[in-house]
Amino acid sequence: MKVPEIKPVISVKNLAKTFLIKKRLNFFKSETTEKLAVQDISFEIFPGEIVGFIGKNGAGKSTTIKMMTGILTPTSGTCEVGGLIPYQARTENAKNISVVFGQRTQMNWDLTVEDNFKLLKEIYAVSDDNFERQVNLLEEHMEIKKFWNCQVRSLSLGQRVLTDIALALIHSPKIIYLDEPTIGLDILIKDKILRTLQLINKQENVTIILTTHDLGEIEMLCDRIIIIEEGQLIYDDQKDKMLETFSNELTIQFEFELEELEALRQFIELKKLEYQFEHEKMSITIDQDKQNEKEILSELYHQFSINKMDVCRASVEDIVRGIYTK
Repeated sequence: MKVPEIKPVISVKNLAKTFLIKKRLNFFKSETTEKLAVQDISFEIFPGEIVGFIGKNGAGKSTTIKMMTGILTPTSGTCEVGGLIPYQARTENAKNISVVFGQRTQMNWDLTVEDNFKLLKEIYAVSDDNFERQVNLLEEHMEIKKFWNCQVRSLSLGQRVLTDIALALIHSPKIIYLDEPTIGLDILIKDKILRTLQLINKQENVTIILTTHDLGEIEMLCDRIIIIEEGQLIYDDQKDKMLETFSNELTIQFEFELEELEALRQFIELKKLEYQFEHEKMSITIDQDKQNEKEILSELYHQFSINKMDVCRASVEDIVRGIYTK
């Protein structure tokens, strides 16, 4: 039996976007220059993937997202989302996606949260049963009914962003674009949002594209990472593979008996390891390209009185910083 081929839900080929920038030279004259924001980007995203879209400010992330959502039209190249050209079929494309841009709310400030939900229910023609099911799911994980009867303008920033993301999920979109969704939020609300997104992704196979500067969010939520730099795609791979490829150093922190300090120093010098110590605590750094992690851990345990030990591997943030440095 032939296994059906999984088709990408987003297909981007040689995408480019140039903006015309008008600069006034004097009262009578102006000069128009071109700024290449995105150049020759190609990638595919498959159903159910959670992709972290990383890049410095001005790297071209938001411009790429806006072309995928249909807000902007590319200068050249193609972009297909769910079988549609988003900037040619904006209305049809909008039925299958949701977009949350930072702290810009899509809610009407003068309406209550409940009225905003009911308004979107009508706009997206969500059935009563599906609406109730989705509201109950969001209530279970985001507790949105705390604000159900509150006017949007009375909500705090955290409450508003939480409600905005819940609202973006009300029509069960196939794709969710999140551009810096949790900026300025406290850790408890961030955690609540990320866990709900994980759940929606697992239960409904929703594709999520997340743009953020908080690499802790990327590490917690995403399974694939795309890095954009100066409008070009410089990295695209699974997060685990990136960690495996670039995380060649790990740090071992442990407590030891002070009388063993000299013997520990001799052991570390013999193994050519970097180390730091303070009182009865020591940390050593292992370069896995040169040293065998398992052997060193085993010898430490057998030769010395190790009380507590933590093995710290490089985080996504450490690795991305290293990629940028290179």
